[in-house]
Amino acid sequence: MKIGDYFSGIERSLRRVKGAEIHGEVTCLASDDYNGLVRCRVLFWEESYLDIYEVVSTELGYPVKVHYAYTFMQGGKRIFRYDNAPHHPEINTHPHHKHSGSRDTLSAAQEPTFSQILSEIEKLLTE
Repeated sequence: MKIGDYFSGIERSLRRVKGAEIHGEVTCLASDDYNGLVRCRVLFWEESYLDIYEVVSTELGYPVKVHYAYTFMQGGKRIFRYDNAPHHPEINTHPHHKHSGSRDTLSAAQEPTFSQILSEIEKLLTE
């Protein structure tokens, strides 16, 4: 798989999200045929949005997220962020983890998929 194929799949997935709008362009920058960066903001209702940041390699034939951060904001407050920054070695899913709420509560978390993140957002917005 080449990085352009991964980028195309991400854009298609984001454009299918009901009730969401991509703010600006989905930024997909390739450093070569197999490595690249994805950045974008997806707007939802209730003054909320999801910022997506991924550094991805497809050299193995499938996408590997080298670095990622998915930050969901609502009303100017961070609701959650999933990331794999290696700054919490005490977490058993290190480097993968989740920050939640205004107190930035840390918890163990596996690397989430887009569908898991979107389901979590939908649940939060429809409660």
